[in-house]
This record gives sequence, structure tokens and C-alpha cells, in this order.
Amino acid sequence: MNEVKNIRISQIINLLFFAALVVFWGFFYSAHLVQKEQMQLFLLSFGYLKEHLAYQGGFAVYLGEFFSQFFLFKWIAVVLTSFFIYQISYATQKVLAQLFKANLFLLAYVPAIVYHFLLLDKYYQLSGVIAVGLGIWTLSFYLMIKQPLRRYLSGLTLIIGSYWLLGGAYILLLLSIIIIEVILQFRNTIKKPGIQKVIAVVSVYLFVGILTPLLCRKFFLIDTMLRSYISAAYYQFSFLLPTPLLLVFLSLPVLILVYVFKQKLIPVKALKPVQVIFAFVLVIGFVWGSNKLADFNEETELNYENLVNQQKWEQIISLAEQKTPEGRKGKLALSLALAKTGQMANRLFAFSPSVNDFFIPFNIHGMAPLIANEPYFYLGLSNFSKMLCIETIESTPDEKSPVRVVKRFAENCIIDGQYAVAEKQLRYLKKTLFYSTWAKNAQKIIHNEVLFNEHPLWKKLRSQKVKDDFYFQFERNDLALVSLLRSNPQNKMAYEYLMCWYLLHKDFDEFLKYLPLTNTMEYAVLPQAFQEAIVYIKTLFPEVPEGLNEYKIDQDVYTNLNKYAEEFQQGGFNNPEEMKKRFGETYWYYVHFTKLEDE
Repeated sequence: MNEVKNIRISQIINLLFFAALVVFWGFFYSAHLVQKEQMQLFLLSFGYLKEHLAYQGGFAVYLGEFFSQFFLFKWIAVVLTSFFIYQISYATQKVLAQLFKANLFLLAYVPAIVYHFLLLDKYYQLSGVIAVGLGIWTLSFYLMIKQPLRRYLSGLTLIIGSYWLLGGAYILLLLSIIIIEVILQFRNTIKKPGIQKVIAVVSVYLFVGILTPLLCRKFFLIDTMLRSYISAAYYQFSFLLPTPLLLVFLSLPVLILVYVFKQKLIPVKALKPVQVIFAFVLVIGFVWGSNKLADFNEETELNYENLVNQQKWEQIISLAEQKTPEGRKGKLALSLALAKTGQMANRLFAFSPSVNDFFIPFNIHGMAPLIANEPYFYLGLSNFSKMLCIETIESTPDEKSPVRVVKRFAENCIIDGQYAVAEKQLRYLKKTLFYSTWAKNAQKIIHNEVLFNEHPLWKKLRSQKVKDDFYFQFERNDLALVSLLRSNPQNKMAYEYLMCWYLLHKDFDEFLKYLPLTNTMEYAVLPQAFQEAIVYIKTLFPEVPEGLNEYKIDQDVYTNLNKYAEEFQQGGFNNPEEMKKRFGETYWYYVHFTKLEDE
């Protein structure tokens, strides 16, 4: 009766644990998962599988990439990730049940929770979770072999096989097998011949476990010593060994030892109260760790980056209306979304902008962000977009080609008429599950100019290409925007980027220089930011230049300026927070309360 009750309790806890994982990853941290799909290029070909089987841990990497390709869809990503984390706890329970003939093992959740915490760091890979889970299931299979000699021989085979297929998870398997053999031997006998047998078995296992990576490195692998033992399946920076990963490998052997000495450490009468207390500790630890170790600012940034990839411009603006983005990726996404929806010149200053919002420099430390090329692409600066695509590919920590960047690079080559180069990228994309149809359609278009001219985006971007050469300076991206306008005076998006660039830099001379182009942009009403800038500039002249009076300004703008001036002169200049509440969405507030580096 007690055993049935424990089984039911264990099933309920398993269900609750899986549900907790789904809730956390689904509602609080899904952007990290979705971006994992963009950071790889999984090919559906035997050759690709063969490449992965040619190095240690490659099979785990292959499985991780295979399942990560489905992370294109948020809830599939959430369910799969939660399932693989849950599998670690479930497999651990099975191993402990085989060893100790019980059904309620709360400590079995510890390795899974630790790996859940590790995945909060974007550099830990899904393949590592899969490898650890398979390593524990391999141990469960090992325990099913009752005949000692067959078990020993199977153990050696499983250790070598798990090393090659799963990489570092073989350490977990090796240490667990050694401890289990000691336990099994001492359960049967403590006589001297039994002890000698244990020493012999343990020595052989250790010898094989230590020697296998060394021999592989000597004859098969061209790799570092660290990576020869751990493999590339766990952490994107393969030249580093994160300490928490070792804790995962040691967790199951330690748990087995804990349960061996459990009865001696904890009296039977105290067992239930201890389990209740530990269950409470697990829940608190899961909640606290998920909140403390998660980088929710980065999650927000990645969410904006993913939305740009999905071209969900209105959703980006809606998010920014709830809370103005603070990171560079979020700000870039917002400015691009405003430009793509025709709202930049009207609403930019409602979101507390800065001079660095439009572009991200390609010479930053670490990996060039996936989003960095996006504004250049949509503006028509395909060469800059390609440059940043290459920078992203070459700066990935695991030397993989992100599928998102390969696709964008191919688009740029098509727009530039570099069809031979585009074909090379399309050949890769045609071997993928979710991009093959797109690649096949793109291949048809590049061989048919009629189809190309029917493509709404590519045709437009080709017409907007820069036709003259200029020296690229990130600090002077306005020169690139001017070149775009010289090549295509109807490039309204480039014009609004240029004018808002000058407004952000408070460069009124250049703003006025290009202001007459508003007459060719078919504005029904002069954009709000332009109107506010014009009326402010008028206050700087003792006598207003006649040209400025040609632009129609709404009466509401003059009324708001008078209110702003009155508040500012009555002490508002010393109270920026109060001024922000009333006038934070105006260009005047930006001029007076946002400091540039040279001010």
C-alpha cells in the first residue's frame, strides 16, 4: 500500500515538475530558445550526419541540432526543452529505483534542476541536456544486465560507445558504474576475494575511461586535451570548462552514494519529515534559481531580435509602448519598426531615443549580433548588410553558420545580382527542413528576371541601391544615407533615417539643408518631429528666415511649445522628471534634457 502511494506521489511530482518547466520556458524565457534555431544550419543529409559521427560527442550535437531546428516554433521549443530536462530527473529515478527498490526519490530532481539553471545561459547547448539524459538511460540499461561477466564486458562497451556518441556524459556513466559495482559487490560479500575483484573491475574501468580519450586524441582527433574529454556538445566556447558542468557529471554518482548511506544518516521515523522539508527546499530553490540566474534583460533583447527576424513590426512597437527598450538591440528594433511602418518621423521622440539607436557597430567585442545587419538591408545598403552577415558568421563562438544570416546573405547577393554566390548559399538552405521551399523559390527567381521584378521587396531594394562609392564611417552613417538619397531621391525610409539622425545629433544646419526634400516625399502632413524641430529652430533666430515660414505647422504644435517654454522658464529646467511627465514625447524635451558626448 505504501509503495502504491509513493508511486502516485512520484507521478504527481513528475507532472508538476514538467508543468513548472513548461510555464517558465513558455512564459518567461522562450526568446532564448527561439534564437537557438537561428544560430545553426542543420542539413538533412547523410553527409551531415557522417560529419558529426566523425568526432566524439558528435552524435549528441547532431541530436541537439536536429531538435533545435523545430525551435522555429515557440511552443514546440518550450515543450521539447522541458521534456529533455524532465528526462534527466525521470531517468535518474529509474536508476535509483533499480538500485534501491523504492519509488520516491526527491534528490533525483537535483541534476535536472541544475541543468535547467545551466540552460538559462545561452552558451549551454541543448545537445548537452540530451547527452546527459541518454547517459543516465545507458546506466539504467547497464543495471538490467544481471550476470556479472556480461555486465562487465557490456560496461566497457557502453563507456567507450557513450564517449564517442555523447562526449563528456561518459564521465557520469563511468563514475556511476564504478560506484555501482562497489555497492553490488559489498552487498554480496565482504570477503577478501570479493574486495580484490572490486579493485580489479574498478581499475579496468578507470583505465579504459582515462585511456580512451588519450588514444582518440593520438590517432583520430585533432583537438585540445580538454575537448578530447568533454567534447563540443555542452558549451559553445569549447576551450573553456564551466565548473557547473562538472557538477552535473558528478551529480548522479554522488546521489547514489547518498542513498547508500541514507538509512545510516537519517532515522526511519525522521524520513517523511525530511522528505517534506526537502520538497519545500526544491521548490524554493527552483523558483529562486530561475529568477536569480536568468538574464531577463537579455531575454527582452532577444525577443526584439526575434521579432525583427519575423518582421512583426507592429508587435515591436506595441512592446515598446508598454516599456521602452533599454538595450541596443531593442532600440534598434524599435527604430527599424517605426521606419518600416512609416512612424519614425512622427513617433521616434516618444520613446526616449539616443544617437546610437539606429545602428550597432560591427567592431564590438564578441559575436556580431544577428540584428546588426537589418537596418542596412531594409535601407538598401546591401554591401553593409553582407559585411555584417560575414562578421556574424565569423564571430560565432562555436564556428557554426547561423541559418538566419546565411538566408540574409543569400538575399543580399540576389539583390546585388551576384547569383553564383547566392546559389552556393541556396544549396545549403535547400537541404534544410523549413527553408528548402524558400530556397527553391529564390532559385527560380534568380533565373527569371520577370519573377524578380514581381518580388515586392527585392525589386524595391535593388532600385534603392547606392550607385556611387563612399568611405564607410560608422560614426558618420549619415553619409551613407545621403548617398542612398542621391541614388534614389524617393527612398523615404532613408530620408527619415537621415533627418532623424540629424535631429538626434542636434545638427540643425544639416536638418535644414535637407528639409526641402519633404516636398518630394508626398507627406500629407509634415511629420510631428519635423514640425517640433522647425518651431524650435525658429526661436533661435532673432528674425525667422523666410524659407521656414513655408512649412505648414499645426496650431497644436505652437500651443504646446508655448506651454513647454512657460514650464521650462518657471523652473522646469531644474526638474527634468516633471518635464518628462508632461513633455517627454516632444523633440524639445530631447533637445534640453538629453546630453550628447560633445556637450
